[in-house]
Amino acid sequence: MQALEGLPGIYIIADDVLIKGEGETVESATKDHDEKLRHFLNRCQKQNIKLNADKFKLRKEEVPYIGHLLTSEGLKIDPEKVRAVTEMPRPTDVKAVQRLVGMVNYLSKFYAHLSDDCEILRQLTHKDSVWDWAPMHEKAFVRLKTNIAKTPVLRYYSPKLELTLQCDTSEAGLGAALTQNGQPVAFTSRALSSTERGYAPIEKECLAIVFGMEKFHQYTYGRQVTVQSDHKPLENILKKPLLSGPKRLQRMLLRLQKYSVQVTYVPGRDMLLADI
Repeated sequence: MQALEGLPGIYIIADDVLIKGEGETVESATKDHDEKLRHFLNRCQKQNIKLNADKFKLRKEEVPYIGHLLTSEGLKIDPEKVRAVTEMPRPTDVKAVQRLVGMVNYLSKFYAHLSDDCEILRQLTHKDSVWDWAPMHEKAFVRLKTNIAKTPVLRYYSPKLELTLQCDTSEAGLGAALTQNGQPVAFTSRALSSTERGYAPIEKECLAIVFGMEKFHQYTYGRQVTVQSDHKPLENILKKPLLSGPKRLQRMLLRLQKYSVQVTYVPGRDMLLADI
């Protein structure tokens, strides 16, 4: 909305307006919030913008906003979104599976292993597939709903804190977690293509780093990022000259050149990704 442009701490999507207060203490954050609110109301008065008083919520510690719940603890999934998935009946056709996958994809930043958990269900949507809801699909469906119901709280990103990227691979996909102070900021995952599934283990692990760094580009670009991997050979690969590795690995390493990356080995059992 052009009439409200330039107001600090004001976020507008469609007809939803969010006013954010910041500060080192609750008192300073409240003071900052109230000052921004006054600027907002003054602008609305000058521009003759009418507001719905029934929808006005003041100084809330939890606010539902575009499918998320903004809280003082961090970012949560809106309970209504969780309920929509957990109460969804068993799919009876391809369109129902596509609808389910679409719903959970919207929540992917909260879900560490979404790609793996969706893979079995996605197979039912392939053009050459015959509809056959088997026990393995039921198991995947139940697991998906269970995991959606227990997604973690995501901490708000801070440019002042060190940034860590945890990466992992499976037979079917790649996963990454962006963390600060050991707490998740966001998760991401994707399925491996049929070609990528034939890659050597170290190529898959390197691909996971490329995927994570590029997926979180808005956070990782221009920052020193510590990458944690449970694949120890990666520590040395990134220290060697670019042209010393196989062509495929060279292409991946070339994509990492624009980032500042330090790879460290961490046993899989100690990774945040193993606990989510």
